Amino acid sequence: MPPPAQARDERFAISLPAGNLADILEALSAQTGISFVYDVRLPSARTRAARGHMSARDALDRILQGTPVHAVRIGPRAFRITARPRAAARHTARPAPPEPQAIATADEEIVVTARKLPEALSSIAGSIAVYVPRDPARQDRATRAGDVARGIEGLNVANGGLGRERSFIRGLADSPFNGFSQSTVSVQIDEGRVTYDAAEPGLYLTDIARVEVLKGPQGPLYGTGALGGVYRIVTNRPVIGATSGTATIGAQMVGSGGLGANAEAMLNLPLVSDLAALRLVGYARSDAGWVDDADGPSDVNRTRIAGGRAALRLASATGWTADLIGAYQVNHTADSQYVDRDYEDLTRNISQREPRRGVFGLAQAILSGPIGALRLTAVTSHAWQDQHDVFDASAAATQLGVPGALRYLDGRAYRVFDQEVRLTSAPGSAFAWTAGVSYISAVTRATGAIETATITVPDYFALHRRVTETSLFADGAYPLAPRLKLAIGMRLFRATTEDERQEELDARRVNHAVIGFTPSTSLSYQLADDRLLYVRLGTAYRPGGIDPSNSRTGRYVGDSVRSIEAGGRASFDGGRLDLNFAGFHAVWHNIQSDYLEPAGLVATHNAGDATIFGVEGSATWRPGGGWQLRGGFTIQRPRLTNAADGTRLPRDRRLPVVPDLAGDFAIARTIRLFGHEVTPYAAFNYVGASRLSFDDGLDRGMGDYALARAGATTMIGPFTLALDVDNLFDARADSFAYGNPFSIHSEHQYTPLRPRTFSLSLSRSF
Repeated sequence: MPPPAQARDERFAISLPAGNLADILEALSAQTGISFVYDVRLPSARTRAARGHMSARDALDRILQGTPVHAVRIGPRAFRITARPRAAARHTARPAPPEPQAIATADEEIVVTARKLPEALSSIAGSIAVYVPRDPARQDRATRAGDVARGIEGLNVANGGLGRERSFIRGLADSPFNGFSQSTVSVQIDEGRVTYDAAEPGLYLTDIARVEVLKGPQGPLYGTGALGGVYRIVTNRPVIGATSGTATIGAQMVGSGGLGANAEAMLNLPLVSDLAALRLVGYARSDAGWVDDADGPSDVNRTRIAGGRAALRLASATGWTADLIGAYQVNHTADSQYVDRDYEDLTRNISQREPRRGVFGLAQAILSGPIGALRLTAVTSHAWQDQHDVFDASAAATQLGVPGALRYLDGRAYRVFDQEVRLTSAPGSAFAWTAGVSYISAVTRATGAIETATITVPDYFALHRRVTETSLFADGAYPLAPRLKLAIGMRLFRATTEDERQEELDARRVNHAVIGFTPSTSLSYQLADDRLLYVRLGTAYRPGGIDPSNSRTGRYVGDSVRSIEAGGRASFDGGRLDLNFAGFHAVWHNIQSDYLEPAGLVATHNAGDATIFGVEGSATWRPGGGWQLRGGFTIQRPRLTNAADGTRLPRDRRLPVVPDLAGDFAIARTIRLFGHEVTPYAAFNYVGASRLSFDDGLDRGMGDYALARAGATTMIGPFTLALDVDNLFDARADSFAYGNPFSIHSEHQYTPLRPRTFSLSLSRSF
């Protein structure tokens, strides 16, 4: 990572005329990629012009000269706009004092936008965790959602394989199976939803600004489905004032497995007009396999990913910006990663190959600009995801009613259209609010075909679902006293479901509409500038659909979550020690849960009610001398309390996949060695015991393992070299006790941890 001085001195080609203060600050943000948070409402003032090659700090000093506000740096790319001291206001020509040296860590003040307003992370009345890839060359950076989860308390990702991973937050887990119920976590890219009832598509995390994880129900701002929270990927936008690029190549070697490689590149190009820029990203990765067939080839579960992203930004000096974003990714896994012997043994007896192929695409347009003192944002997003899976179905030939069945071909096509228009309050307003209208349309088409040695049954299964949600939403925070703030959010929605499902000759159809209201409220008290306490109430809802097991209505009803949490954030010793903590309790009514039918197909029903309570916390300490230490923990108790008919259940009926206990710890230090900066690091994770499912016959144990990681990075001239060893002690454990729906009832299945893996990469930025 570049030292703070280098981050500050990054220079841009800036072209800003004199103009309205709020508009010019937005234009500067678009040209440089910096972010602002506001302590005061911006006055009606005109700025000075700023043109030429200069740093963001220099540009701010020029345009704010003579205004009642000034900018205080709170991070390498973040500033706080606050009132100028009176003495400084009378002597604006006097040069500003030098800024204190910032501490270059992943826990600097971060500006987040997950609540649809730019906010300093330390001021948010609610649990939100942020992953920031400070150094793109380090091999310990996250490339998938499962990597992000290793450093964020309360986030769990079921290890189902690329494109089939299900995410859960704070114990709100409904099922390990990839069925057709809406996900409990809303996955977003920038300003648009990209999944509805699909699994996390295995998006490769390259050239991203951060990942924001909102914990707890987020119904008011994100609509139906955000029962557990929101997983939001924020990409790096084009920077209008700079030409830059990065290139990385790497190689991996898996113990008891094969070799892999990766390559990534980014290019940021300002366009001729100085009011536009283009950002291009491309990547390819081949991950080695480590599972062997008993009587066949070795390392069968090799995975390949290739994709890219293009973003065009247009900006004007009036504060309006337009972003056009397109992304495309293809992944292919040669065979599945589970074994049927034991997780200690990476060998299996499976007669049929089980390849997977996934395609993900995204097209998004974002228009934002001032309407008087307010700010308008209009978003149009369309995401599509296609998954093609092959399963060995020979163990379920009798149940399927197809003698000699060998393979089941599972094809799914997901489409999500997201349209939102919202207004937000003037920057720095004491009453900060956002309000808007939203329309979401999600279409799912699933088909299933069975192959035998001689014939193919092409239409064995078919499902067509269309869900729409039209809603009005609002969220705002008002100061009741100088340090006491009340926030209220609400969403009024109408959700419709058109569901059609066919299995063999049995067809079902359900059309249903529901009108709902999901509120939230929070109360926060600022003990000091860097210490906050809060309590928050949250709600969320998701609509129902077809239930083949319900002979009376033929459908399952919608489920809902209500939660309360109390927590806080505190910083001590000038920012050297940061603490985060929260306690939470959630009540989940009419849980929608995907389950396996006797033949191995997946359906959904209401499983009953659950309660979840727990505590979580994290601490980051920077004692000086280049040291940084971070640790966190989650203790929770997610339990199914009542069956669907209201019958009280035993107290130990766990919700699936999520553990009761998890923890993480990381340590790093930057030192000088042979004239170069070297940063060695180590990280440790513990994932407690969990259960696969509360369904009869599938209540199988998994988890209860620890992982260690170590590595180092160094800069050699313009290059960054990184070495990493993951699963340092070659731990063996069952990370996910599932793999094939057609044989899971008749045999135990295990998904072993990836063995010890060595990675080496070389990166250059220019």
